[in-house]
Amino acid sequence: MNKSKTCFVIMPFSPELHYFYLYMKKYIEEVHNICCERADGQVLTMPILDKINDSIQNADVIIADCSGRNPNVFYELGIAHAQGKKVILITKDPINEAPSDIRHFEFIKYELEKDTEFFKKLDNALRNVFIKDYEELYKRATNIFNEFKNTTNLDVKMVSKDLFLSNISAAEKTRDLSFLEDGWALKEFLLPKIIQNSNDFDVMQEIIRWLSDK
Repeated sequence: MNKSKTCFVIMPFSPELHYFYLYMKKYIEEVHNICCERADGQVLTMPILDKINDSIQNADVIIADCSGRNPNVFYELGIAHAQGKKVILITKDPINEAPSDIRHFEFIKYELEKDTEFFKKLDNALRNVFIKDYEELYKRATNIFNEFKNTTNLDVKMVSKDLFLSNISAAEKTRDLSFLEDGWALKEFLLPKIIQNSNDFDVMQEIIRWLSDK
């Protein structure tokens, strides 16, 4: 998994949307542990267009606010699509006002007074963007669980997939997961997160014993 996920926000530069951007940035960074930036929030050491292109290229996900049919936004959106980036489209305008060539994409509509509904949809969109990372960890965790259970003959069960993914997401907020590769560190990290009642003393002791033999 990436050491630090990044989101680059493409949107019109206007006072009204600036405060919305700051609110969204705070939410994304605190809830999803994703570094969120836009072009005017960076110290520029190169021409602005080069900086935008570089930011798009290096971002893990792009959020593009298509409100107001801003030509700069659509130009940068074209760059993102040309680079094959994962893009989440948002707008405060009616969906049918989007240009016809992108109207077939899914938009998340937002209203400033309905932030809860918007963030719920944004949560789902961001999870879908990074689901492959978590799916791979789930597959590895399942294999580790089966190895542990078959070796110890302990009567343990796996947590649900949703709970496992929630455990991983929570851990990612406080811990760098880029070190995880096949081996002891991976088993130590994943096993307690996929076993039900891993905090039970007997189960915990068995996990520690099993890991110490690895």
